[in-house]
Parts: sequence; structure tokens; C-alpha cells
Amino acid sequence: MLQVYAFLAVAWFWHVRPPLIGYIVVLPALILSGMMLGALGMLLSSGIKQLEDFAGIMNFVIFPMFFASSALYPLDRMKETSPLLYDICLLNPFTHAVELIRFSLQGHISWLALTVVAGCAAVFLGAAILAYSPSKGLIARRT
Repeated sequence: MLQVYAFLAVAWFWHVRPPLIGYIVVLPALILSGMMLGALGMLLSSGIKQLEDFAGIMNFVIFPMFFASSALYPLDRMKETSPLLYDICLLNPFTHAVELIRFSLQGHISWLALTVVAGCAAVFLGAAILAYSPSKGLIARRT
């Protein structure tokens, strides 16, 4: 959270100035999005047997989620340029996390994004709890 607010402080010097209420409203969105992505990370880590396998997860799961989201290109413009990519982005939970943060920073609430992020956070956390077993983890293999 501190990194986000530090980034927003730096952005202030380049005249990027969201409404003041946005600095407060964005905090719950950041927490919920962080919980969703953290739960997804825990779910993915439950299947990793070696530390080297994490590179494969980065290349084939996390990077495609990032690039097939609205983090780099706004969702409304994506619909105009590529309807197929727009549909793919709508299926991506990372897109909804970005949209939730983007709207909340402007002082608005995207109910669709909030619902998807909260639902995915609950599903990912539940699946991670079921999938993760400390007896199969890295610490158990060392002993």
C-alpha cells in the first residue's frame, strides 16, 4: 500500500491529480485486489514443487494475465479495436482488479469489478486453503 501511495505522490508532481476522495476510496480497492492476487499466488504455489518452477508460472500464467488485462490499455478502447481481446479481458480477474482500482481512484465504484474481484478472492482463497498442505510444502521437504 505504501508503494501505491508513494507512486501517487510522485505522480502529483507530473500533474496527475485525482480527486482527494479518491485517495481514500482507493484503499479498500487496493486491499481487496491485493487479497485476490495474493490468494491466487497461494493457490498457484500449492502446485509448485521446486523454486525453479516459479519461472514457468510467471511466464505462462502471470504475464498473460497482465498483458490480457486493461492495465496497459483502457477497456473501453479495447472494445473498439478488438472485440475478441475485449471478451478475453472480461474473463480475466486481473482486468477487474485494475478497473476497480482505476474507478475508485476517481471516486467512483464499478459494481461489476467489485463483485468479480470479491468473488474471485473468495474462490481463490477457498481453493488455496483446500489445495495447500503443509506436509507437501517446501519446509517439509527440507527435513
